Amino acid sequence: MRNMKTSKSVIEYLTIEDLKLIHTQTISLDSNEIIIYTIYLPDFINLKSDLSQFLTSKELKKAQRFFKEIDRNRFIIYRSILKFILAAHTKLNVKNIYLDYHFNKKPYLASHPWLFFNISHSEDFAAIAVSKKNVGLDIEYMSKDFNFTSLLPDVFDDNQVLEIQNAIDKKHAFYTSWTRKEAFVKALGKGIDEDFKYIPSLDGQHTIDFNLTKNSKSWQVYSFNLADHYLGAVASEALPTISRNILLYTVPNNMENLLDMIKSKK
Repeated sequence: MRNMKTSKSVIEYLTIEDLKLIHTQTISLDSNEIIIYTIYLPDFINLKSDLSQFLTSKELKKAQRFFKEIDRNRFIIYRSILKFILAAHTKLNVKNIYLDYHFNKKPYLASHPWLFFNISHSEDFAAIAVSKKNVGLDIEYMSKDFNFTSLLPDVFDDNQVLEIQNAIDKKHAFYTSWTRKEAFVKALGKGIDEDFKYIPSLDGQHTIDFNLTKNSKSWQVYSFNLADHYLGAVASEALPTISRNILLYTVPNNMENLLDMIKSKK
């Protein structure tokens, strides 16, 4: 019988207290680090006009295609801040940050292919993960009105369904598993397809069929609490000591500090 290729994923739970908070404006990225930038979107509404100046005409047109004003504002905020973050790490001028897209529509920076990033947003928060390794990020608002039980058989395998059904806080268990799966497929550049059900999401070490990942690298997926009623998960190629290598940075909500963030890299 022909040997089946496998790749390994380590999935554990990590709380926000285990993350290192960055308080300095000088931002550096080690080869074994992930920085998660958090954005509380309502704090940036008054900066919308200033931030929009850093978007291209194509990006501004994309913003205008959103039907709801709140969605237009969110896009302007998190897209412009993404460009600030990429500028801080590459020393490029913000207005010279141009995103390209893989065939799966995952954005990348062609001028700096060593810099990986992923963005996620939900309700009032957005977050951006940056790393020198493939990375995927998902954040979710845990809505009290969302009836998730009907989804369980379609997106989770039997063991995952049982874990959620037996949990004391079933909603928290659902969102924990969901964010882990979505972060992982985003790191792989996959969408939510028929394979999604078979992506691991429970604590512990898992061996994954090569056909699910299309590579044999080791991966890690970690959960964290973003804010009250918000859960997140970040996935990446394996890091050596995860609790010391995931960093959290709250993006400043004024233009002076945003511009300082860029100047510190020049």
